[in-house]
Amino acid sequence: MRLHFTKTLLSGLIFAAINVHAAQTEANHSETQTPKSDTELSVDFYGELGVGGHVALEGDNKGRYSDGTYIEGGLALQYGNWFGLAYMEGWTVQADDEGNAWATGHGWGGFEGGFNRFYAGYRTDGNTEFMLGRMDSSLDDIQWWGDSTVEYGYVISNTRDVFFGAKIQNLEGKFRYSISAAPESDFSEDDSWVNFGKYDRFADQWIDKNAMVNGYVQYDIAEDLTLMGGAEVRNNDGGELFLIGAEYKNVAARVWHDTDKGNQVSDGSESGFMTSTWYEAAPGVYLSAAYNYANFQSDKAEDEITSYINAGVWWEYGNGTWATAFDSRFAVGDDNVTGDAQVFAMQYYYW
Repeated sequence: MRLHFTKTLLSGLIFAAINVHAAQTEANHSETQTPKSDTELSVDFYGELGVGGHVALEGDNKGRYSDGTYIEGGLALQYGNWFGLAYMEGWTVQADDEGNAWATGHGWGGFEGGFNRFYAGYRTDGNTEFMLGRMDSSLDDIQWWGDSTVEYGYVISNTRDVFFGAKIQNLEGKFRYSISAAPESDFSEDDSWVNFGKYDRFADQWIDKNAMVNGYVQYDIAEDLTLMGGAEVRNNDGGELFLIGAEYKNVAARVWHDTDKGNQVSDGSESGFMTSTWYEAAPGVYLSAAYNYANFQSDKAEDEITSYINAGVWWEYGNGTWATAFDSRFAVGDDNVTGDAQVFAMQYYYW
């Protein structure tokens, strides 16, 4: 899954959107919950298109455009208690005159993409789901839990897409859970089923991946108050990740600690926290802001401190078919990672 480029905030309360922009619109579809069981075969083709990107407000790339345009879509099938999904995603790649990829301020040089979800599953009458195939890990399903902002949320170092894995979950009721597991993988773009040219390295995300198990639980202990806890364990000295969070109405916070940041050996550990809030200013218009902090304690170099605020606006209209978003990010405090302040704008279309 594509990493977010850079994330910036405008001072004060410049607007942002709730994380549920990808889960609560009528035209959008949940990535963690498939449709309810039916006695007949049902077919659903859905997806989204985003056109826009990022502009730095300072530094060497001040005023230069970094493209974030993407498209994704897939086909969901269901027959009785059985279901499946084939889903692709991809994005444009900027390239300079020498052919270097991800060149800010230059035009489109190519496209990168592939299947990020290709799985089948079975749902019991009690709504417990068993899934097998290429999919988001359980912690990837809640990657933005508690983060109501549009674009510049902090990316926690849990495993994202897995090349092949298994998942069991039940997302109904006051107590919800999801657990996923994946073996080691060594799949690259050279082995990929789909390739969009020389700039397409989509499948390289599965090169030399550690085996892992991750999951989470959520519990609604009172009306509008939810607690969350999650963990990930990796083999080959890949470390462990632990996180907890709480959400009350439109305010949320989460903290985490990774004993060896990410799914590969990183020679250090990371601790961090995030707090976020949102407000519906008008029907379909959501303002939001967040503060993000992470301290990566390296065994070989200076500690990396991430500390920034971000805020923006999400405007949803056309019965959930269209959305316009703006976000911004500014480093604060002892930050030595975030870099130049940036703004983000994008137009979305859902089908």
